[in-house]
Amino acid sequence: MTVVDPGWTPVTTVEQFVARAEHERDLHMAGTIRSLSVYGYGALLGADGINHARQGSKQIVSRLMGLSYLLHGGPDAAEALSIRRMALAATSHEMYIDASLIHDDLMDRSATRRGRPSLHKYFARVHQDSNWAGDSARMARCLALMIGDVLLVASENVFSEALDGLRGEQTDYMRRIHQLTRIEQMMGQSLDTLGPYIADADDPDKIIRIANDTIRAKTARYLAGAPLALGAAGAGAAVAEAELMMEAGILLGEAYQLQDDIVGALGDPEVSGKPVGQDLIDGKRTVLVGLTLRLLGPAERRSFAGALARGDAPPVDARVRYLQGVIRSSGAVAELEAMISDRRQRAFEVMERSRLDADGQAQLRQMADWFLAPARN
Repeated sequence: MTVVDPGWTPVTTVEQFVARAEHERDLHMAGTIRSLSVYGYGALLGADGINHARQGSKQIVSRLMGLSYLLHGGPDAAEALSIRRMALAATSHEMYIDASLIHDDLMDRSATRRGRPSLHKYFARVHQDSNWAGDSARMARCLALMIGDVLLVASENVFSEALDGLRGEQTDYMRRIHQLTRIEQMMGQSLDTLGPYIADADDPDKIIRIANDTIRAKTARYLAGAPLALGAAGAGAAVAEAELMMEAGILLGEAYQLQDDIVGALGDPEVSGKPVGQDLIDGKRTVLVGLTLRLLGPAERRSFAGALARGDAPPVDARVRYLQGVIRSSGAVAELEAMISDRRQRAFEVMERSRLDADGQAQLRQMADWFLAPARN
């Protein structure tokens, strides 16, 4: 019999799981804001920023974690965590993602996120519309940084609550994954920041190697591998089964980021919600850039690398169009799409080694295809 938390109908679908995770997040953040209300307007501005950063999210983590949890038996499985505990685990992960995206946008100087102004741009507008004194950009960056930090702390608190009082092989595994994922993702952000400085434009293979390391550390495990593994472990699955979900998820996460590299360089901002050519303006040495350089002749390579290194120096639009044209004509996109397809196929082969039945594997493949759709952010 399905365990029902008071006031809730049984959670038997991914959408119901996502709704429960969102409810738990609302409760937690409302409590946090109430406790900070003594600080008046500052607390209200912080709450406004947290809500702004959250809007437009596709709840990727909650969907992947919820599906894996339900496919592995959900609350009916032996040694399974309750729906509420798993919803808290998903909420924790979603908060962490929002925090990391806020920090990403600060490091990348990105103007938009999910089709809306990035948080530091939003706060700059608040400053200007309110006719406050001082430097609007500086205030906005500081506020965005602090709100990202608040979400990091809140994420840790929620995850601790999710597993409070529990010990055992599965929950110990979940704690290890939780810690590894966060440390690794921060290292990935560091690699992403360092890439334009340490990658040698004359060595495309080195660029591709560093970019692949960045993808795995920054995106693959925390966005897809960990949610699928945590969902399985939360349903009481053996660690070996959870690790299969991790392996499949990492491959899907790599495919996702490779797809996102195409969007970041060539995507339509009306579809992607990101500035046109932002990765090129930032001079990011992505796998796509590495493949392009590898396919160019020496003179073209020097010209392309020189244009990439100029960043946001004018004329930006003309340089972005030039870089995009070279990427398209080089054949790099086709090579990258082949890499995406390979990782997707390998992920499905890993799923076939899991204990999921044919219907469960089909549902997981369907979710993977949704996850890998272009411009999913």
